[in-house]
Amino acid sequence: MRALLLAGLMAGTAWGQAQLVEVQAPSAPSRFEVTLQPVRVQVNGKFTQHLGTFGAVSWSPRKHLALQVLGGGNWYNEEAAFNGELIEKFRVEAQAATSMLWTWGLFGAVELEPFLGEFTLFDGPRGQLGFVLSVGAGAGGTRHQLKPASTTPARYGDTGVRFMATAAAGLRFRVGEHFTASFEVRDVGFSSDATTVNGCDEGDLGAIARRSLLFRDDESPLSLSPSCRGFPRDQYMDAFVAQSLVRSRSTDIIHDLGLALGAGFIF
Repeated sequence: MRALLLAGLMAGTAWGQAQLVEVQAPSAPSRFEVTLQPVRVQVNGKFTQHLGTFGAVSWSPRKHLALQVLGGGNWYNEEAAFNGELIEKFRVEAQAATSMLWTWGLFGAVELEPFLGEFTLFDGPRGQLGFVLSVGAGAGGTRHQLKPASTTPARYGDTGVRFMATAAAGLRFRVGEHFTASFEVRDVGFSSDATTVNGCDEGDLGAIARRSLLFRDDESPLSLSPSCRGFPRDQYMDAFVAQSLVRSRSTDIIHDLGLALGAGFIF
């Protein structure tokens, strides 16, 4: 009996020492990670289609937490073929709340990694698999189609820079000390309200539209606001579409949901 009590006491002491060492173990050192997403694909593009390239720089002051700066641009941002069919067959066009295009974005974000597990690849190097969540905010550029493509290319109007919010969830694979691969689902939300087109407000656009109808050959300068970049004389009809876009004020939020694969390097 004494031997059993002594063995139990020794085992309990050893377990307590092991627990103490685990609690007092130093946290992981801070690190930087650079991630590149060569292609981000929009998956909810009923009226718009976006393809872009994005990247991020992350700093982890402690394990499971990182601060990020991420950004990039959509080198392909066009209205979807479905919207073109609506215009051609039914003379109906999607509202700005669904057809505004996103050109670029720059965000600051906080990233959390609530789950992190380890694995071994074929008796090779040890790796880690983490589930990652992030939220952030920033700004981005937008534009809207003014004329669809026909015998001439489509034309667009710049609808300005606006506030954007973002949230993401994904998986990160870490192999060795420096290399990572990731899969991410990210939502970017922004307001569809357009107050200017090419820097021109509703008054500017009305003046340009009236000139195109009444005084097409008039060379006198228009009285426009300093920010208004106007339209080329052969594209004055676009001002009518732009004026309608500005008049139809909207409080809807556009959500661009995208998938991306990324590769990263840890310093």
